[in-house]
Amino acid sequence: MFSNKSPKFTRGKSVGYSPEYVYTLDALTPSRVVSSLSDRSLRVFDTGSGANITEIAKLSNAHKSNITGVSVVDNNAAVTAGEDGVAKVWDFRQNKATRELRQSTNSPLLSIAYSKLTNTVASGTELVGQDAGVVLWDLRNPQKPVREYIDSHNDDVTCVTFHPTNAHSLLSGATDGLVTRYNTTISDEDDAVMQVVNHGASIHCTGFVGNDIYALSHMETFSIYRPTDKDDEAEEDKPENQATVFGDVREPWGCEYVVDIGKGYVAVGSNSDAKLSLIPMKGERVFLQHRIELPGAHGEEVVRCVLVDERNSRIFTGGEDGNVSVWQMEGHLGEAGSEWSEIDRQKRKKQKEKRFKPY
Repeated sequence: MFSNKSPKFTRGKSVGYSPEYVYTLDALTPSRVVSSLSDRSLRVFDTGSGANITEIAKLSNAHKSNITGVSVVDNNAAVTAGEDGVAKVWDFRQNKATRELRQSTNSPLLSIAYSKLTNTVASGTELVGQDAGVVLWDLRNPQKPVREYIDSHNDDVTCVTFHPTNAHSLLSGATDGLVTRYNTTISDEDDAVMQVVNHGASIHCTGFVGNDIYALSHMETFSIYRPTDKDDEAEEDKPENQATVFGDVREPWGCEYVVDIGKGYVAVGSNSDAKLSLIPMKGERVFLQHRIELPGAHGEEVVRCVLVDERNSRIFTGGEDGNVSVWQMEGHLGEAGSEWSEIDRQKRKKQKEKRFKPY
């Protein structure tokens, strides 16, 4: 979908929940999506194929206060974080919470992530008194946290992210402007901290690009940092370890705010001209000339979340207008008839012919 051309997308069906905000959108399966709303509910949608979406389950009062994050566990489960200080595991076959994950301080939780590699949940807390921390639970034994790192940040922890292939590498970002990389096999916090990056502004989101670390601030400043050894101060000064600093990306990326940094793309929005764009990104390269435009988007309201379904060439968006919308690539006929599936079939055909080529 993010190719060397800019495919056109048209809006399909929308589901409306105004005056509520749509906070998150995450895929359980290729045909089911879970969303969190400002009314403290979780909604599950059947998305089938094409530009359709239908609510199939509503879980009211999922938390006693705002839901601050959702992370998918498997095809039928997700974990959520709430400002009530509790993380919950939800089974959507039963449409109920099956486990509650609690912490010693009961601080409001502001972010959450799940690692399938270790079956571990991580959550970042709000600053309470002098403590703002990162809490980890093992879902095989969730009665109490396996780690509580409370000294690495001095303000709200807004983002936590596991490395997709390095099972014990975890990032946290906070409104103190710091991004911290941990080795979660180590219980002592001083030893567990592998790297600290000072981005210089409150962190909106952080994550991995390969083994590099990206950081996006609430001021829309963006940088990519190299992994370095915290005990080797000279290592950061080496030319190959210098950060790539994009600075304030609003003007160069043609937007008013960044919605999210996704896998292979950057989602950016502009309220003044009611526009949402997805810009292909590979490593440090941003391909502005191949941006995908979603005209009209969510009107003058902020887009809160974007979910890309490359398999079916669709994009799901949620915003402060209370709508969940589906966008379909023009000319797409469903997975079996898509351009990308045809390319895949041709590739498999050539591989088969090559493999069985007669002498």
